[in-house]
This record gives sequence, C-alpha cells and structure tokens, in this order.
Amino acid sequence: MPAHKPRSSSLRAAVARALLAASSAVLVLGTVTVITQAAITQPASAAPVTQTGGFGPIPQEGLDQSRCQGLSVGSHIYFQGQTVVASTSNGICGSAPKDITWTWTAVGNHISGCEKDDRTCVFRAGASTDDQYGVICILGDNIQGPWDSCDYFGVVGKDFGVLDGYVLDKSGDPVAGVDITAYGANSAGDITGSNGYYAMQVHAGTYRVVPSGGPAGHHTIDYRPQVNNTTVVDGTEGRADFQLQAGIQLNLKFDQSQVPANGIDVVNGTITTSEGGKPLPGVMVELEVMPGQPAAEAVTGGPRATICSQGSRLWPTGTNVDPDGYPVNITTGSNGQYALAITVGTTPGTWRLEAWAFNSNGTLSLDPAQAADTQSITFTKLGSNHVSSFVGEYNHAVIGTGAFRLASPNAAPLTATLAQATAAGGAASVLGGLAYALVNAKDGQSLLVFPADDPPTLDSVGALPTVAKNANDLVMDPAEWDGANFDTALNTGHLGPFPTLVQFDSGSTQVKDWKLVKGNEITEFNSNFDYLGWGYPGIGQPGACY
Repeated sequence: MPAHKPRSSSLRAAVARALLAASSAVLVLGTVTVITQAAITQPASAAPVTQTGGFGPIPQEGLDQSRCQGLSVGSHIYFQGQTVVASTSNGICGSAPKDITWTWTAVGNHISGCEKDDRTCVFRAGASTDDQYGVICILGDNIQGPWDSCDYFGVVGKDFGVLDGYVLDKSGDPVAGVDITAYGANSAGDITGSNGYYAMQVHAGTYRVVPSGGPAGHHTIDYRPQVNNTTVVDGTEGRADFQLQAGIQLNLKFDQSQVPANGIDVVNGTITTSEGGKPLPGVMVELEVMPGQPAAEAVTGGPRATICSQGSRLWPTGTNVDPDGYPVNITTGSNGQYALAITVGTTPGTWRLEAWAFNSNGTLSLDPAQAADTQSITFTKLGSNHVSSFVGEYNHAVIGTGAFRLASPNAAPLTATLAQATAAGGAASVLGGLAYALVNAKDGQSLLVFPADDPPTLDSVGALPTVAKNANDLVMDPAEWDGANFDTALNTGHLGPFPTLVQFDSGSTQVKDWKLVKGNEITEFNSNFDYLGWGYPGIGQPGACY
C-alpha cells in the first residue's frame, strides 16, 4: 500500500525550536502553547458543578515527524509517577541517530537516555501538565538543513482520573473537531484532534459522555453510541469511544456516457470525496480500469483510453511495448475533488473505471458501498469498413465529394487528415471502421491502416510482426511509390491498391505502382500510447495528454 506523504516541517519546526529554545540548561523547557479548553454544555436542568478541562487537540506546533528520524512516545496520557519513554525510529538518515539532541517540556525526574545521539529518553512523570499537552523532540541537521521530530504527552493531576477515547468514522478514519462533553461528579469538555483523540482529567465518578458537532455538511450528524456511560476511578483511565455514522463518500462522474470511438474526443471526469455531506480533502483514491479483469488485458485488449490530469498521463503507465495496466493512485485536492480527462481511442466498446478511497491508515475503505464508485463510457463504432476497401472508398470520396483534394502525400499530415475526416463522418468520410497510425519503416515515416476494432500487435522491441492479426493491415510509404506523381494520384482519386504488411515486409513485386524494399520492418513511431488504437496526438480537444 502507498505510504503517506511526509508532513512539511519548515514552519512547525521553526515554532517548535522557538518554544524549546527558551528551556533552561538543566533540561527543563518552557511551557508549550496552551490549548484552549472546549466550551462545556450542560443540560438545562443540571445544577452548577465544578468543572475540569480536557487536554484539547494535540499541539500542532512542534508535531513534525521528519523522514530523517522519527520519534514516538509510548502513551500520550500518563499519571504522576509513571515512566514516560520516548524512542527514535529508523528513517532515511539510517538506523542509528547521528548528531541529534533531545528537548522536552518539564514533566518530572530524568531517569536515563536523553543525551546526544541516544535512542531513548526516559523520565518519571511528575507535576500535572495542567490540561494541556507537553512535547518531546529530537533535533538534528543534514545536508538539506535542520530537521526535527516531535511527539506529545499529558500528565494527569493528583486525585484525578482520565476520561479519554477516539472518535472514528465508519471507514475507520479519525474524526476531528467533535465536541465531547462529560456530565457527572464534575463536568468536563474536550474536542477531538486530527487523530480523533480526546482526553480530559476528571474526579472519580460515573459520567454521561456525549459527542456533538463534527463534519458540518448537508447530512445530519449521528454518533453511536449517542451517549456513553463511563465510570472513572482516580489514577485510572475511563474509556468512551464513538463512531460517526458516516464515512468516506466517493462519487465518480463523467460528463458523457457515450462518445464515438474516433481517437479524438476527450471525456471529462470528476472524483469527489466527502463525509457527512462536507467535502473531505486529501483522500487517496485508487483508480482501476476495467475492474474484474486482469491488468494486462485492461491495457492490451478491449477499448483503448488513457487517463490524464493537468496534461499528464496517469494511466496506463509504461510504454506500448511494456504496458502496465495496474491501478494507480491519486489524491483529492483541498476541495475534495480531482479532475480527470479521458482521452478516447479508436477501439469501440464499453470502458469502465472504478475509483476506491483509501482510509487514512493506507488500506482500502471497508465500506465500498459509499467509498467506491464505478462508471462506464461507451465508445461507439464509426462504421464497418474493411481495410481491403480503403483505397476504393478513398478514391470514391475524392471523386464524388471533393474530399481529400488538399491531402498531403507525406505520412504524418495524411494520418491527421484521415483521422479528422473519419471522426467527422458524413459525406467527407466513408471510411468509418478504419483507424490510422504513423509508423516508421526502412525508408522513413509511413502510414498504417488497420481495423479500428482490432489494433495491431507489437513485439518486444516495438515492431509489428507479420502475424495473422497484423498481416492484412495496409502500409503507405511515400518513398516506395513507383507510379505516376503520388500527389496527383492522391488528390484526384487515382490511387492503386496499398501493399499489405506481409507484402511490404517481403518486398513483394506484385503490388502495382509500388517499388517495395525487401527486408522492410514496420515499427511504432511513438511508444507513449499514441496511435495504434490509442488516439491521434496533436489533433484532439484541449485536455488531452498525448
């Protein structure tokens, strides 16, 4: 599964260093930024009670995790007298820390470690951190500049217990911004942080814990359970977890459901991720083409189409010779959306795309009914002409309608001319069912004509072998024309038969008006999924990524 994108450390590292720089020389640091206690709501009938606070959301300032070296604290909530252990983890700077220093918020007595380049920092929790979190960090430098990794912890005061828990959605992802209020011997409140966690210190007793708020969208917010009755004993933890009755909701939409298989059109698509009706940004989504069939078939058989975004091809990856049809991943933007452009090929059929959201832990969502969507586009046939009728139909179009009378005899512009005319249909084209490719031959660029619903096969070096699938495809190499002026023949409708691939490769002398060279070999002109059933570069609509 894909790894999560590392968090940027520049701003937060600067804030953390500014805070930690105020520490004394005996390893006692200044207090971290105080987290404002969440507003506490009580039932109208409740008598005034003594209030204690929640620790609040995790302190975002100073919680960077550098790729160079990670840091983690075993538990985030401690009672006085417990041992706090912070440990480094391996990163791209190697398995052992190098030239790192430790800094932390004052919490109690230092026990071991915490010296330069140590793997751990151990101390005994002392005074309460007073309804806020402390931080512990490692600081270092490498060739790219200074870095830091930090984690957080809170120490519960004397004669208190802790009431804490997580709020997750149905997809298993954390839900931030949920107000948690506890009613009981004393009242307390907190708000979940980005990891869905909340914690509040309370006196011993039984509490009625109620979640509220959360994602503010078009849907009613509902939690299970709606109320959690939890008992807390001084010096212990009381747990109250909740599940938001929503999860990642994914919607895949195309602006067209049916288009001609003309190799030119572009279908625009949008992926939207939301939760509770509110846009959910930064969601990783897996895109799988032709779900349910082997990846190799998805890219080599059936309708051909590429997935593009911002002018770059996302799928398939690889080349025509070595195509990779496996799923690819994208991430929705700050508005919870991702824009796609589907570049249509020339092979008719039904093309399907499945989009499936990942949970924040890097696994595919457990709720495909909401977090996955599959949509299809039908690429319709343009006609049923056979390659054997190409020259006759071409001559007929020139003589009968005047079409193609300005056609260039060079392979590249002629390929574009034929493609555009075939896509346009009507009187200008009686060539529906055929497709064209610019290819290389021994004497230079050539035109290949093949059935639109049966693109040619390439071998491992990008050549078109004379196998049965390719044998009757037609080849036009202007350099090997031996008849009267080719330009005139092309523009007056007096072309003779084109050689087949077999005839072209063998240097056959049986094709009138052609002086074919023995040992010819046709190879692909471009390996980046251009031509050969995938489309026509340079003549498509804006948004294509050829």
